[in-house]
Amino acid sequence: MELDLWISMKLVSRPLPAFLSDPFRKHPRALALQDDTIAAAGGAHARIHLSEIAAAPVVQRGRVSARLTLDLGDQSCVLLPGVQEAAARAFAQAVERAWSGCNLAQLSSEDDAIAALMTAIEGLTAPAGYSAACLVDPVASQAADLDARVLKKLTPAALGDETMARLAPIMELARNPQQLRDAAIAAFVDQQLAEWKEFFDTVESMPLTPEQRLSVVVDEDATLVLAGAGAGKTSVITVSTAEQKPATGRRKSRPLSCALEPAGRA
Repeated sequence: MELDLWISMKLVSRPLPAFLSDPFRKHPRALALQDDTIAAAGGAHARIHLSEIAAAPVVQRGRVSARLTLDLGDQSCVLLPGVQEAAARAFAQAVERAWSGCNLAQLSSEDDAIAALMTAIEGLTAPAGYSAACLVDPVASQAADLDARVLKKLTPAALGDETMARLAPIMELARNPQQLRDAAIAAFVDQQLAEWKEFFDTVESMPLTPEQRLSVVVDEDATLVLAGAGAGKTSVITVSTAEQKPATGRRKSRPLSCALEPAGRA
């Protein structure tokens, strides 16, 4: 997507107000927008690509003049002091329009990544296996990266209702991954407990307790079961091993079960 070539505007500080607010010239004295780049006259940033801007420009009114701020993220910004408020607001609107266009162009290039994330999220809403951290974290990281690079920079108005609704699950995963993982785990555990109820009721001489059943179906990267003597830890190990069948969607293909005895006992 190419930006309109007519997007070109310059904002210049007024000498006296700029000197009064920034006597050591730490900030630029002019900003010039040309297509997808902003050139700064002075300051630490000579050229700023629109993709570097983290939020829409902000214009703040002062007693004798206004100032315009470009947020570059990571607590970095470009500030233009001593400007006329009306001119600053017109410049800010032009920058925001060009910035939104740049981000929409970037969004359109992310179709494959979006499709892959949506497939992964659909799998979490109806999980075929336990949503362990090692499976969910990479997907959440990809969602967070897309959110930081593109989605957070686009307003609902720029996206439109239909696109906003389509991307909402990705934004939710990026900003609250634990909630989605917890819901996926709860759905899978409930389904497994119902599916294997008869097995859990009859596999041992006594039906497994609710805690034992939960210990069997939970499949985190590392699962620690703590229980007192005679509480049924060995039953959990044996039943968990017996339950490792393809129909369960479990990840362990070669389970190793161990029972340790205190030293000196046969």
